[in-house]
Amino acid sequence: MRSYVERAKDFIAEVFPYLEKMTPWDVEEQIEVFNSQYHRAVKVNHGIARIALITSDYVVKFDYDPDEVADVGGGHAEITMYANAEREGMAHLFAQITAYKYNDREFYIMPLVRGVGSGRWYAEHYMNPQERDFCRKYKLSDLHSNNYGFVKGHVCLIDYACCLPESTSEYDDYLEMQSSPHTWMDSWS
Repeated sequence: MRSYVERAKDFIAEVFPYLEKMTPWDVEEQIEVFNSQYHRAVKVNHGIARIALITSDYVVKFDYDPDEVADVGGGHAEITMYANAEREGMAHLFAQITAYKYNDREFYIMPLVRGVGSGRWYAEHYMNPQERDFCRKYKLSDLHSNNYGFVKGHVCLIDYACCLPESTSEYDDYLEMQSSPHTWMDSWS
């Protein structure tokens, strides 16, 4: 059986003509056209700087706004973070990421992680002290419920590009906010 990475590479080749001239605000329309023509059920999720195309067993991400990526991190930041996690024995905490270049565009492939967080707790709530220390060391700061799920009962980060700069005091505020239950939206209102 072919791996999800091999299947994702084929998918990228199929979907690329729909993305090639796409702007961020019409990605959902383009993917609906793709879905109807290929009889697929690809879902779209997007944040400030990246888009995720979600299939039944893998996710393909790509950066669409270079200015925002510079501020909040993108696929390259996740590649670096995953390499740091592998080196420090924390790779189990992250969905594995694979970079793939197609027609001069970078794509990032991850396995689909099910069981996205509840909205009540940040991901660090489910981590052991060593895992929390790792996240603090690298100032991972976007660990709300949309950015993690669970694999075999253990928390697994699926969006780990956003790291606050060393010089910012915002990270201390972030750590303080997550010490009590709340929703992600409540923390910034």
